[in-house]
Amino acid sequence: MDLAESIRKIDYNSLDISDYSRRYIQALLPILDYYLDICNRALDLLPPSVHTLVDYGGGHGFLSFLAKKRGFEHVIYVDYNPQASATVTALAEQIGFGPDTVLTGDHNTLKTWCDEQHIIPDAVVGIDVIEHIYRLEPFFSDLRSINPRMQMVFSTASTPYNPWIRHRLHRIMHRDEEKFQQMRHDFIATLNLELSPNELDHWVKATRGMTFNDIKSITSIEHITSIPTPPFPNTCNPITGSWTERILPIKTYRHLAAPLCVELHKGFYNSYQRGPKGIASRMLNFLLRLPFTLPLAPFIILKINAK
Repeated sequence: MDLAESIRKIDYNSLDISDYSRRYIQALLPILDYYLDICNRALDLLPPSVHTLVDYGGGHGFLSFLAKKRGFEHVIYVDYNPQASATVTALAEQIGFGPDTVLTGDHNTLKTWCDEQHIIPDAVVGIDVIEHIYRLEPFFSDLRSINPRMQMVFSTASTPYNPWIRHRLHRIMHRDEEKFQQMRHDFIATLNLELSPNELDHWVKATRGMTFNDIKSITSIEHITSIPTPPFPNTCNPITGSWTERILPIKTYRHLAAPLCVELHKGFYNSYQRGPKGIASRMLNFLLRLPFTLPLAPFIILKINAK
């Protein structure tokens, strides 16, 4: 039985998982073949020498299951959400196999575990996760400290090249920023900084993309007034630090990942769709084989490796 069939046959309504995980998986099932193709494409970019793989921000764990199905020796699943970790464990019982190690946490958790277990992963793969990571500088730094020659592959729909997707994501960011801005306003108002209305407004705007903990660490008006308002519209949840589909230019990723090399690969459309959408997807996928068609790609894949 192939992996997609094993995943589809599970009775998720009777499975002891969170309602959020159940809804997320059931929403993904109609496009499961397409999603697994994306995971396969990411794994295909890794060299044959990779034996120990990290599924970072693994969510429902489908990448981990696929990696084990494909024969990766040791698969380490990492996600900060304990409900997601519990879901992966429950799914592994149903499918009959799963990741060898399940960690609840972030890159700090991964680094600590690797140091304690004396395990050096060969590669990290993340599907639709890199655009949500709060601070990429320590993220890349920790991965390099675990293995200076770590292979990394990240897919992201937050492509800066496709104008239609940019426009759609900007609308989502604008919507979320209205909520996050009010959250920052209410939090800053509790800090008793004796701010004028104009100063409070500047604090609210200048702290976009910061968590409450980081906002609280700024203790002087002089400090905050020296911070320029971040370029709109990227925004993050001030509680969790999760960015709303943050769009970054490729040069920023190259700067953050240095001295590692960042390669850019084009994504593809869902050719499993029927009718006109399926025909259009197959036509677009054919065009994406041609050079200079990056603005057509629905997502991008970043492959990061030592030069």
